[in-house]
Amino acid sequence: MNNNDIVRRIRYAYDIKDADMIKIFGLGGLEITKARYREIMTQQAKDTPRDEKLSRHELEQFMNGLIITQRGVKLAVDGQPMAPNYSMNQDNQINNVVFKKLKIAMQYTSEDILGFMTEAGFTMSNAEITDILRASTHKKYKIAGDQFLRKLLHGINLVQRPDTPKDEVIVSE
Repeated sequence: MNNNDIVRRIRYAYDIKDADMIKIFGLGGLEITKARYREIMTQQAKDTPRDEKLSRHELEQFMNGLIITQRGVKLAVDGQPMAPNYSMNQDNQINNVVFKKLKIAMQYTSEDILGFMTEAGFTMSNAEITDILRASTHKKYKIAGDQFLRKLLHGINLVQRPDTPKDEVIVSE
């Protein structure tokens, strides 16, 4: 799954306007122009590098901006804004981090996640969700594959946008 495809699917699922998307990137620390935004939102050709249009770091900046729009800036004990967390150190961590940050931003519970997965026709247990949410250094950490993230975003689509056909994921341009 390409990095920009993740952003495109999130935008579609929550019906986020283009101007708001640019603001979300900005809140995450990435100031982009409308032209750069259009480039990011253009579907990548198959068999291209995952980060051709959007780097791992830029994806994480978007996710951090999404958290800020939904939850506000996280403050330290002294009341000062905390620096955002960057934990996408390897490509195989991207799906896990997107999952964690989406869960934080939208304040989803494990039951919500199970509901999205069931809606998308994917069965998993609460223990599997916990394993995906663990720190990458934990012995029971489980890497979330592309299929997991696709099904999660599709399930969110089905709940947030009931007009979405159950058998396909629609990503608007």
